[in-house]
Amino acid sequence: MDNKRKALYQGSVINISSFMAQFTIAMVNLALVYRMRNHFHLSAQMVGVSASIYTSTYLVACLLLSPLTRRLKPPQSVTISMFLMIIAVGVILITNHIGVAFGALVVYGGAMAFLWPQIEVWLARGKEGQALNRATSNFNVSWSLGLALSPLLTGALVEMGTTLPLILAMALFLGVVILITVARRTVFDEDSSVSEHVRVQNWEGSDQSTPLRFISWAGVLTVYTALAITLTIFPLYVQDQSLFSEAVVGSLLSVRGLVTVAMFVVLGRSKRWHFKRWLIILIQVAVALLLVVGIFATTYLHYLFFFLVYGLLFAFAYSMSIFHGASGSLHLSQRMMIHEVLLTLGSVIGSIFGGGIYQRYGFSKVLLVVSIVVVIPPLVALFVPKRSFVKQGV
Repeated sequence: MDNKRKALYQGSVINISSFMAQFTIAMVNLALVYRMRNHFHLSAQMVGVSASIYTSTYLVACLLLSPLTRRLKPPQSVTISMFLMIIAVGVILITNHIGVAFGALVVYGGAMAFLWPQIEVWLARGKEGQALNRATSNFNVSWSLGLALSPLLTGALVEMGTTLPLILAMALFLGVVILITVARRTVFDEDSSVSEHVRVQNWEGSDQSTPLRFISWAGVLTVYTALAITLTIFPLYVQDQSLFSEAVVGSLLSVRGLVTVAMFVVLGRSKRWHFKRWLIILIQVAVALLLVVGIFATTYLHYLFFFLVYGLLFAFAYSMSIFHGASGSLHLSQRMMIHEVLLTLGSVIGSIFGGGIYQRYGFSKVLLVVSIVVVIPPLVALFVPKRSFVKQGV
């Protein structure tokens, strides 16, 4: 098999694995919201805390396990992640003790540190400009498509209980392991057999990073804070108010995800949004305004509009973070770790504080507070000299 075809197949395996992993993780996460409420009888705030356990553990694991994951070959790291998730979900299924379940959530979150940073480094190796844009776009389409489609199935399954979706999730995680194992023997190139630590040691180029990564990272932090509200707090709000069924909630979340997928495809075909400070600021301001508009939503059509627009803006914010973080960088693993840490921190903030604010003051106040958080970085950026965002190599 020639190198060009092997690279194509390798990219396909990475993207299929990303789709399957994110589809399954989203299935587990949504099923956990209802399992924590219905099986363990937790309050809305404690459901938010349970979600923050695996997200915060992921954050800490990214920081603490980075020296280890950088020395693992990407296929090895992904396989370890899948096995740890299978174990964690299995424990949650069989236990009736909330303490044991929380312990399993720690393992579940830690397992993700072996997954996403390694996949992102893997797909970005040796790429710049439009090649990097295409690679990250294909990855974004893959995982976001999984995130979009998963609630459709999960929302229907959880109406029959949370056991079935969690069992199915374990089988899908195992499917990723099988795919990676087969691919290691057939299509993966020599670069897949090199750890990030070795790759950096052998690199002879210089770092050409862009300072636009900072405002982009701030955006992914705050936008993920808002995303945690939609994935964790919104289903509880709908259930408490008896607005829609679980299946309808799943359809709304899927609409957001599908719009995000479509936008990722568009962004992957264009480079006009690259290195545009004004556009980064505009997107973040638009997210804040949308959250304020969401306060007045009362019907299905209102929420459909909200999730449609949010899906578009989310795709921009995420793409800007991963592209501007990786562009010109020598230390890809560190940049991807920062990207993952910030989006995870946003998820933790949204889950914990969103649940607490919702329980005390209601969903409208949650949206108002998060809108204020989202608008802070672009307002600060307006007072930073423009030349600070165009200087390269820092």
